[in-house]
Amino acid sequence: MKKFLTIVAIAAFMTSCNDSSSTKTDTTSDSSTMNNTMSADTTNSMSSSSAMTPVAASEGTMTMKDGKMMVMKDNKWVLMDQKMTCTDGCKVNTNGEVVMKDGKKMMMTEGMTIDKDGHMMDASGKMMDMKMDKK
Repeated sequence: MKKFLTIVAIAAFMTSCNDSSSTKTDTTSDSSTMNNTMSADTTNSMSSSSAMTPVAASEGTMTMKDGKMMVMKDNKWVLMDQKMTCTDGCKVNTNGEVVMKDGKKMMMTEGMTIDKDGHMMDASGKMMDMKMDKK
């Protein structure tokens, strides 16, 4: 009886080891395929966003680039050729001057971005509080 139980235990152990190794092999091949796919997706997303400012730019976003005001149109930065009014009422001039709804003015500096809703970000992509600006 002891020999029989020992043989059954060994057979069960061998069977469980054999099943997990085949599962492990399948998992390994699946995860390597997934890693390759993820790597390709990451590379594609990084290359498309590297041409933009620190924050993702959408249609109508304006930025100061090389001393010129640029606006995002058709997923491309183009020279801003006319004054634009944001949905919050502030106006952005082609020279980079921003006039708030209450009349306060400020000049955009290199890398600053303002979206079509009037949300301004500094060159690092940090949101700016427009109430704090005095000029």
